[in-house]
Amino acid sequence: MAAAYQLANAPCSWGVDFADRPENPAWTKVLDEAAAAGFSAIDLGPVGFFPTDPARLKDELSKRNLRLSAGGLFDPLTDERSFDAVVSKTRRTCSILEDLQAPRLVIIDCVSDERGRYAGRPADAPRLAPDDWKAMIRRIVELAKIAKNDYGVKSYLHAHAGCYIEYEDELDRAMADLPEDLIGLCVDTGHSAYAGIDPIALIRRYGNRIGHMHLKNIDKEVHAACVADKTGFFDAIARGIFCPLGKGVVDFVQVRDALDEIGYRGMAVVEQDVDPTGDASPLSNAKESHDYLASIGMPTAIRS
Repeated sequence: MAAAYQLANAPCSWGVDFADRPENPAWTKVLDEAAAAGFSAIDLGPVGFFPTDPARLKDELSKRNLRLSAGGLFDPLTDERSFDAVVSKTRRTCSILEDLQAPRLVIIDCVSDERGRYAGRPADAPRLAPDDWKAMIRRIVELAKIAKNDYGVKSYLHAHAGCYIEYEDELDRAMADLPEDLIGLCVDTGHSAYAGIDPIALIRRYGNRIGHMHLKNIDKEVHAACVADKTGFFDAIARGIFCPLGKGVVDFVQVRDALDEIGYRGMAVVEQDVDPTGDASPLSNAKESHDYLASIGMPTAIRS
């Protein structure tokens, strides 16, 4: 059976995690280089980085033969004081996703000062108290209901290094607590490996809930050094923990086969987080990963 998903990339591959950082590259450069690397779709990234007028964004994407793949939240879901702002951001993001026919919202708890120091160290990381966990789950459900009911956008939870949903026990608990008909799962292969989770087993276990994929890899030696040195998440990015897809610990032939087994039909977004102040070449990285995936038979365009 021919695969029925499409490769995309994301602004984080150019170091864009937050819309207002002065060191961010120009948004035009990100679109130009994503297209030049061979991709036909790109994530919205943090709302406000790309133009927020849907007509203008659609035009800019079309000029480069790109489409929008998804949007996301990367916000403190454990902080009640910040929640009104997160709701507003959700509405801004979903409005664009609805207009550009990219009805997928990835929900991520933002890296916190407390948990960010423990990325990749499940035995040491502090966990949320039961009441704080329940409150976070309620907020995720509320955001997903806004996305679905007001904009027709489906939400997907993303376990992320340095966040309060990172490790396998936390991910399994969240999947059990979140309504299956409301919230699916975005598996990130690199963050899974970072947290000590087998991404192949994760794909097979949650196949019926996976509607979005992030394809990412980690460098084995850098990961081991960062865990041993107790390096925080963003410092690990600066040390080069994420690498082109063909060079890390994740076996993407097995990822390909697992996606085929579950009949995956969503988007597959290539990511390689970099420090925007460093000397990485996002264009070279993106092209290398795109060409590697194509070489192992992962589709660069939707086939039916």
